[in-house]
Amino acid sequence: MRTRVSVVLLTATLFAVTGCSREAGPTPKNSPDPGPGALAVKIRALQADDCYLAPTEVRSPSCEKYVTQLSNVPGTARKYATGHPGLREAADTLDATVRAYQGNNCADGGDADVCAATLTDMATALTGLHTELSALPDVATRPR
Repeated sequence: MRTRVSVVLLTATLFAVTGCSREAGPTPKNSPDPGPGALAVKIRALQADDCYLAPTEVRSPSCEKYVTQLSNVPGTARKYATGHPGLREAADTLDATVRAYQGNNCADGGDADVCAATLTDMATALTGLHTELSALPDVATRPR
């Protein structure tokens, strides 16, 4: 009898848990574009990374997450570049450095000097992009 009660309780618990897991809540609506200010915040966070701060002192494979996060920045910046050719150019430059990092196999431990130079170029490009982005009215007026 005890075993049967335990099985019934266990089965009831499992049904309750699986039933709840299907109730994920409402489907999120398309959220509005957070604007260039949000991109500026992301860039400032990336600028705190060691791969940005000391690109010649880190081993390039340890920068893979940093580079992956950076790879989305140029495309997002281009969305805000209408009427701002300097921002588009900065986005293109950063994009080229990300491709160079990937092309030089830096994630797999490519030539250390080449990869350090690529990370240095990437840091310079990110600084340039941040400067151009910060000049946009939506970003320039926001507190930092």
